[in-house]
Amino acid sequence: MSENHSNGPMRWDEHARGGAGGWVRASADPQGPPGEPAPGADPGQGPAPDPGPGPAPDPGRRTFPKKHVLLAVGGGLAFAAVVLVTAHAVRPSPPEAGHSAAPSVSGSPAPAVEGSTASGAAGPSGPSTATAEEQATAVDALLERSESDRQQVIDAVNAVEACASESSVADAGTALDAAAVRREELITGLAELDLGELPSGPPAARSLRTGWQHSADADRAFADWAHDARGCSPGSVPRTASYRQGVRSSELATEAKQDFLSLWTPISDRYGLPERDTAQL
Repeated sequence: MSENHSNGPMRWDEHARGGAGGWVRASADPQGPPGEPAPGADPGQGPAPDPGPGPAPDPGRRTFPKKHVLLAVGGGLAFAAVVLVTAHAVRPSPPEAGHSAAPSVSGSPAPAVEGSTASGAAGPSGPSTATAEEQATAVDALLERSESDRQQVIDAVNAVEACASESSVADAGTALDAAAVRREELITGLAELDLGELPSGPPAARSLRTGWQHSADADRAFADWAHDARGCSPGSVPRTASYRQGVRSSELATEAKQDFLSLWTPISDRYGLPERDTAQL
């Protein structure tokens, strides 16, 4: 359809026809009085200038207002932001602590954790450096301590039996309680020794540990007997249940120590260590 140019010069207005663009008269707007801007134009800028003799825009090409372009650009930016957020949300999380890491690109295995075996179980701290003779000497040192404790126990039991005074009986009970504690310290020290290099070392240690435990039980039973004997007079100390329990535990201790000596004597002979008997243990 042709445009009418008989009533004055025409210009192309991109805001005409609802933003679609169209030809309008340069001197007057058919939709309003002379001097008023065309609908949609900025009222503070006055009439649009004449585009001059340059090439006219293609009336068949649709142009869009700047605000529409800005909206399109803003929408594109918003869509890009949504894509970035979605990609971050679905990105695989790093491996949690305790999970094995992926193998390296070079194919070399990951370094093993210190102190662990190939199966993942904790390995030993290292081979024992003590020789069989050193292990035997360590056991003999504990036997020496046990012998000194034994004499203190004998003296304390005799003090209760004599009942020379109330204070001597009380002191004997205190000494017997202390002896029981030292016996248990011997048991702890024995458990810390490595006897793997000694022939019959582990079974000998079990028998000795049993004997010392019965001795500790006897010491505490005799300490209770000293408490029962308070107020006694010489030659008239009662034989209470605590006394009988002490005697029984002493017998069990002697049996276990005999088992120990049957295994220990060949070891002490081999390494030139002192000979022991049940009375010394």
